[in-house]
Amino acid sequence: MQLTTNMNINQTIEAHFDNGWDSTAVKQTLTSASRIVMVAHLHADGDAVGSLTGMSHLLAKATTAQTTMLLPDGCPDTLDWLPGADHILNGQTQPEACRKAIAEADLIILLDLNTFARTESLAPLLQQSTARRMLIDHHLAPNLADFHLAISEPEISSTCELVYWLMSTAFGSEIFTTDAATCLFTGICTDTGTFTYSNTRPSLYLAAASLLRYGIDPIEINHRIHNVYSEARLRFFGHAMDSLLTFYPDRRLVLMALPKAEMEAYGVSSADISGLINEVMRLRDIDCAVLAREEGDCTRVSFRSRGQYDVSQIASQLFGGGGHERAAGATSSLGLAETMAAIKHHFLLLLLPLLLIVGTACRRTPVVDLPTSPTPSVQENLINANRYIAGSEATQIEAYLARRNWQATQIDGGTRVHLTAVGHGSTLACGDTVSVVYTVEDLGGTPLYTDRTDTLCVGRLQPNRGIDMALRSLRRGSDATVILPSEQAFGVLGDGGRIGTRMVLVYHLKINN
Repeated sequence: MQLTTNMNINQTIEAHFDNGWDSTAVKQTLTSASRIVMVAHLHADGDAVGSLTGMSHLLAKATTAQTTMLLPDGCPDTLDWLPGADHILNGQTQPEACRKAIAEADLIILLDLNTFARTESLAPLLQQSTARRMLIDHHLAPNLADFHLAISEPEISSTCELVYWLMSTAFGSEIFTTDAATCLFTGICTDTGTFTYSNTRPSLYLAAASLLRYGIDPIEINHRIHNVYSEARLRFFGHAMDSLLTFYPDRRLVLMALPKAEMEAYGVSSADISGLINEVMRLRDIDCAVLAREEGDCTRVSFRSRGQYDVSQIASQLFGGGGHERAAGATSSLGLAETMAAIKHHFLLLLLPLLLIVGTACRRTPVVDLPTSPTPSVQENLINANRYIAGSEATQIEAYLARRNWQATQIDGGTRVHLTAVGHGSTLACGDTVSVVYTVEDLGGTPLYTDRTDTLCVGRLQPNRGIDMALRSLRRGSDATVILPSEQAFGVLGDGGRIGTRMVLVYHLKINN
């Protein structure tokens, strides 16, 4: 029996995309280009390399364009078996070839990343290019203003699945080959943990089943994905599990710090570390694992979770990173020890309500083992953690304002107010009642609540102290953007809805007369 794709599902998938794309626009953008450059992110994984090579094979069938694939640091050895991977240019070892390809391109496609920053050394060249820009990605909070056409769907399991739906909808099944399907199926498997993660809605299984029609060998693909350990890598994994892992059973949390010296001693590279955090997540009594490793003058951090933790929010709050609810990453400018201290502080605050309830139990278990204080009290940890997070949030807010070239007034508690329209009504005072239309988003631009209208009584807006103070600085009829540090918003507890713990919030307010 031949499996046929249900076009109603294709249409449903298409309707979900952020920019309201249609297959005609996608097809026209791709077929009108003569030189296409495709780029994925630094430290490429299976989804990055799979979507890059898979898209290249599909474009070869669907268009007459010359295509070039780029990776900032090249294709990892564990994925160089993918059809077409040997044609990927390396931004570190082939900078001139990459520069020339970007300069000559009339269409640039970014795959599996939501911002140019994740291409590192290639980012300035890509941003300066006058070519049209297209985004194909499944990460949260893409910078849509940077692209002429953005295909963004965070609910999709992987960029490879997204490429399947995008190209099959725009061009039909006849452009698919065994090589293209092999690449896309590989990325789907690696980004879903071979169909075990939480991002596995029905469209994923339909896409995977459809790819089987093109003669791929799923058993061989999974063999090449999983059975690729060198002796050095296997021995280092054992060492890391034995000596570099810290288990916090009361928080259902595991932290792992990988010093550069330890990796060098075992002869492993950053590419060899791929998969280690997933091994840690095999522990049955944890809900979250965090792995941090030294790399150059920064620290790379990976987060995985199940249960209570939204690691995308945590990565964003701590280091300006991001990803998905159950898998995220970030780059810390701090050293390894300082990064681990910040992570420990953060998780302490996440568990603050529990600490208050079971205080005696918490006193029996070390809360955090900071290098500068071998036996700190809970109170000392809370003070240090609050100081660190307040400073980190202030830095993030200043960066947010600088990117937009906004001038903002700072009021009590670190809240910033950027006035966009001056009202002509009376200045609001404590006890006044006012109707406010507002939208709430996080610092990455992800909407949390949109087009809400509430009647507020100034002076009675606990726990949202920042909005209360901001309103007292505004007149009726004003429009303003208000940026709230988490302490001035909903703090550790969140609002019980879309606003999670320790979230910096951006309110776009319109105050009615």
